[in-house]
Amino acid sequence: MKKLALICGLLFLVVFFWVNTFTKEESSFDAVYPPMTGSTVKSAEMTETPPSSDLPSPDDENAQGPRTYIIVASFDDPELADKMAETYIEKYKAEMIVLPPTSAGNYRISYGSYSSPADAKEAIEKIRKSGFPDAWLLASGQAN
Repeated sequence: MKKLALICGLLFLVVFFWVNTFTKEESSFDAVYPPMTGSTVKSAEMTETPPSSDLPSPDDENAQGPRTYIIVASFDDPELADKMAETYIEKYKAEMIVLPPTSAGNYRISYGSYSSPADAKEAIEKIRKSGFPDAWLLASGQAN
């Protein structure tokens, strides 16, 4: 048993030094998620950003009743969620909403909100083809 513990410890040290010796010092985080200045990201209670003309138009978010959201991304860091929503707004010229955190602490980014699931289902295919292949629907009763 002592030999196994010694071998595991040596293996850990070899891997630790290998990773720290042969990997870049600089982080690739900024290359993937470039820093953003200012925030025009729309939270659930902010005003609307006009959607792109080639993508489906979400409903008026201030309408009463249950909502259906098209979720395009989810992050556990609110600042990262805001940055990515801002990137999507600039890239797709579309309304992006950062929804309040779930019970697990995830901040979901939605392409607008829709008053009926049928409208959202109609829009999701175009949204998937426009750059969000993993987009999915979230009914407002499922938000947490």
